[in-house]
Amino acid sequence: MTQSKTFPACPRCGKPVEIAGAAFCPHCGAPVAAAQAAAVPEGALSLLEKAERQTDPVKKHKLLLDAQAQYPDCLEVAQELLFLGRLYERSPKKLDFSVIKCHLLHFYLTPDDFSAAQQQQMRTELFDHPDLRRCQELAPDPDAFTRKYLERLCRDFINVFLRGSNRYMHSFFGFRLDSRIAKVLASPLERMLSRVHGDTDLDFEQRSMLYDALYRAFLLETGNDAKWLDALLAGEGLPIPAKP
Repeated sequence: MTQSKTFPACPRCGKPVEIAGAAFCPHCGAPVAAAQAAAVPEGALSLLEKAERQTDPVKKHKLLLDAQAQYPDCLEVAQELLFLGRLYERSPKKLDFSVIKCHLLHFYLTPDDFSAAQQQQMRTELFDHPDLRRCQELAPDPDAFTRKYLERLCRDFINVFLRGSNRYMHSFFGFRLDSRIAKVLASPLERMLSRVHGDTDLDFEQRSMLYDALYRAFLLETGNDAKWLDALLAGEGLPIPAKP
């Protein structure tokens, strides 16, 4: 039996680059021979491991700030600060989901819950936050980093605000039916994708990157089961991104 060959994936579109030694993706034209990221210093790794074990976001934030002061050019440290968001500001006296980084995407799910000014503030933080700009400056491929950043945020959003919500993930005798996640979450995802697609307050590249990231995140969380979502997108005349 012939063994199938695995090809590296394009960092931009995710499709396999089936040409050995290719410098550019044959599908989207993106450079695939990206520069290698610098090795993480041993001291930075130690601080990152301590931060990873820390369950108190205030203490985690302090550890990461200390790491950044000592290793200002370390992308991994900057990235952890980026995804921590404002979680260290949470108050035990007030329930505030906005301190969670992925909450920035919530206005695409429930736009009526946010004023126009709040929505614009969330867009700005999503694409133009100082922590993100710092990571883009440190990343060997800023565009690829931004796509991965958006994909991780979208996956976090699906897990926290969709999968973790009784409003969207119905339970049966107290048990969540995770086996039906692709079908149950197809409708809220279609609504989010539709709003991203029509968001003229983002430029074309931002809309495209976020739309693709949200779709890829859904694939990753459902084991590539997008038949219900694809049917809804097709019914609304919305684009269906290529699958990796």
